Amino acid sequence: MTYTGPFTYTLHLSGREKRVLQKTDALGKPTRFTKVVNKSRVPKIYVLQQDQELVYIGYASQGIGTRLGQGLRANGNNGYHGYKWKTVHRLQLHVFVFNQTLEGNNHNSDQPYIKLAEAVEAELVYLVRSKTGSWPKYQNEIHFNNDNLSKAKEVAIEMYNLLAP
Repeated sequence: MTYTGPFTYTLHLSGREKRVLQKTDALGKPTRFTKVVNKSRVPKIYVLQQDQELVYIGYASQGIGTRLGQGLRANGNNGYHGYKWKTVHRLQLHVFVFNQTLEGNNHNSDQPYIKLAEAVEAELVYLVRSKTGSWPKYQNEIHFNNDNLSKAKEVAIEMYNLLAP
């Protein structure tokens, strides 16, 4: 499974209780997420960076706008409080999109692709820890597994090298 990216955006968050998310491109112009980044049923690794520091790494298969909205709106109901970084005002978002469309609905044929993407997420988080001495500042969780570990490590190193300051 190969990937494209990173697709990079600057996120601007405003508001107190209800956070409002605005996005700008590399030139500072307001923008929307590209179709490939916002496509559902496609595995993605997304990385948030604050002042050159990699502060959060996540996996999503839904559109990135949907995933970010869920984490920003969460308020603790049903046990999920959302992103730890949601109080920050400005972040860089980098999205890597894998070239696999999932069947969805927990279909068995999706599992190898999901497990690989989750392993990449874990390896990338661990790589940040190894290189910096600290876990990413706003990391809530990591999806651990050992499926296709050598490929996951290889992809995580590629992604890290593209993003590391």
